Amino acid sequence: MPPRGLKKVLKETVRARFVKGKWAHYEDKSGRKLKGLHPALQERVFSSGVLPSIARYGTVKRGGWKGKGGGRKRGAAVDKQLSAAVNRGKAKPAKGQYTLTKYALAALQEHKLEPVCAQRVVCDSGRRLGTAIDCLCYDEAQNRLVVVELKCGHSGAKKAAAQREGRACKMQTPLGRAPDCTLNRHLAQLMVTRELFVNEHETLGKLQMLGLSADVGGALLYVNDEATELYPLDDWWTKKAGKVMGVLRF
Repeated sequence: MPPRGLKKVLKETVRARFVKGKWAHYEDKSGRKLKGLHPALQERVFSSGVLPSIARYGTVKRGGWKGKGGGRKRGAAVDKQLSAAVNRGKAKPAKGQYTLTKYALAALQEHKLEPVCAQRVVCDSGRRLGTAIDCLCYDEAQNRLVVVELKCGHSGAKKAAAQREGRACKMQTPLGRAPDCTLNRHLAQLMVTRELFVNEHETLGKLQMLGLSADVGGALLYVNDEATELYPLDDWWTKKAGKVMGVLRF
């Protein structure tokens, strides 16, 4: 079980919020508008290449979510349903949930990651950067929190690199050794989201007072109608986080 008072600490220490509306955005406590993480990575980290069709189109059908933008709509619906379940303390597969919501919750159970809160906003006001943690989980075996990035669909070739003028692309410096593929784009997103959280020194100090480890893990969870895959964030990515943050200044 997570330590008592954990949810309260995570709620009281949040530094920014998501503002809904026609021009939805993140803003910090002073009301300063923040740039979303994906467009920031697109501009400063990803290459200018185009992902091949084998990466963009998978073999698993998205039943009931057809047409242009169907995948995004499904992902948003699953995120919303999963977040509501987690934040109500009902983070278990249940009747009436979308199939992918059930699969995601079941996968977290299988990997012994207990959801604590969802869509918890993190930011760096100095860099004008904001995003939200899809699901923050408690890992009892290591007595630590784990930042989980959830991706629905993506049954295509996740390691197929983006192409430009017939050549496979690498990411921009400081990730220049990494192929610019779907998997690495998502790992980069997870890496920065985790880094924004661990840079909340006040939050981490309070978590340690509750008895939690100062270490924070990261995991990328893919869910589709046929399978789930979990990729832990390894040391190569976490060690690059500080340098990547250095280029994400707006």
